[in-house]
Amino acid sequence: MVQVFSTKKDVPSMYPFLLPTENGVGARKYYYYQPIEYSISADGKTWDSCFDIPDLEGVYCYRSPDVQPAVQTDNLKKVGLMDGQRLLSSSYDTRQITMQVVAMDNIDESDSLLAYDALQRFLVSREAYWICFSQWPQRMYYVKAKLSAPTFTANSWSATVTFTDLIGLSRSVTTSVNYEDYLGFGNNFPDKKLHYTFTSNYFTVYNPSNVMIDPQRRGHELKITLDGSSSGNMKIVNNTTNTEFGRTGMVTDSKDGSKTKKSNFNGRYVINGVRPTLNGKSDYLNCDGGVIVLDKGPNIIEIQNFSGKVSFDFPFWWLS
Repeated sequence: MVQVFSTKKDVPSMYPFLLPTENGVGARKYYYYQPIEYSISADGKTWDSCFDIPDLEGVYCYRSPDVQPAVQTDNLKKVGLMDGQRLLSSSYDTRQITMQVVAMDNIDESDSLLAYDALQRFLVSREAYWICFSQWPQRMYYVKAKLSAPTFTANSWSATVTFTDLIGLSRSVTTSVNYEDYLGFGNNFPDKKLHYTFTSNYFTVYNPSNVMIDPQRRGHELKITLDGSSSGNMKIVNNTTNTEFGRTGMVTDSKDGSKTKKSNFNGRYVINGVRPTLNGKSDYLNCDGGVIVLDKGPNIIEIQNFSGKVSFDFPFWWLS
């Protein structure tokens, strides 16, 4: 299971009755607002929570990003004398999301300045990273941060952190194979349990994303793993999107140069985006160059000439 947020028991809170201490309610500080936890990660797997950074004690987010509007960029073309323009392509563009931060009751001016410096040191980086907020813990954004100058009041200050969401979509913290670790409302999950590992040759793969999963044109992650064997001419067909991937391997005779089909295999076959491998070795030259694309919602998948287990591993993408 991916551990995104702090495992500390004494995380900052505005509710004293939730976390009593041995010395009573008065033994620890509570806030007039509920501090919102946020965590950052370079790879989306190992996370650092703001609550686990000692220098950020007393520096808390009191408002995380709201539901964000998607920003679309359309490529249009005027065709002859036809009215209007024709849509050639469309993609989601970068957008700005913000959070509000406050630091209260610093010891003195120097302590206040150091608190702001610690926040900047934690969030500002030359490299982009993933960020996740406890208000919507199933989703993460790929961002770069910029802090406003602090607004001081006595020994306290407030600031706005503006994140540039580089992808323009939110991504699930987990992928399809362990999606139940981070379930939540508003993520297009149906009432029934979803399955992404199958032993039959005809099944349904459900994509709860707001967009199609397209490894080739959109660069989305999609890893299809087949553990088993094929007597030859293995083919995966998505009847919903009319996309397919086939293995039609060829063997060249060393004497006369003739080519014959030999596409049987046994072991692990992995299609990672657009890169196929057989037992860890590249198998691209033995394939037909096809790519599987998943539509939004249910996808009817058929696998021909294969016996074994197959799994579909991909993250989900949402507009907000």
